Amino acid sequence: MTRTMLILLLAASATAGLAAPAAAQRFGGRDPMDAFENADSNGDGIVTRAEFLAARGARFAKMDRNGDGVVSRDDFGMILKFRPQAGQKLDAFIAQADANHDGKVSRAELAAAPTPIFDLADADHDGRVDKAEMAAARDRVQKLAQR
Repeated sequence: MTRTMLILLLAASATAGLAAPAAAQRFGGRDPMDAFENADSNGDGIVTRAEFLAARGARFAKMDRNGDGVVSRDDFGMILKFRPQAGQKLDAFIAQADANHDGKVSRAELAAAPTPIFDLADADHDGRVDKAEMAAARDRVQKLAQR
């Protein structure tokens, strides 16, 4: 995976997050790994695909700021003018999940969208990411981000 691909993957996965703390500054000072770890709804130290998708769906409601049932640039108005990096992340998210290419992401499109960050972290492909897999994924991402 090239550095450019890593940056695009992380930006497009802003709703799913997974990155090393050292790379967090590149992504608005926030560690996307926090969002991934917060998906562990039952606190057992393992994030299942179902937990991951549920957390991603919950973030959809927060992103649909105008309540029109889709996430688009219209939801972020003036923020995009003053925070161009947020606009780039939003554009990457829309590009990843917008199946019909209308510039908007519906809840159904998000539910059907790929989960590259989860797939990267789920090294044994069992549909569950444990603490060891999270740590290994964090290390891989950190090494790629430093290139």
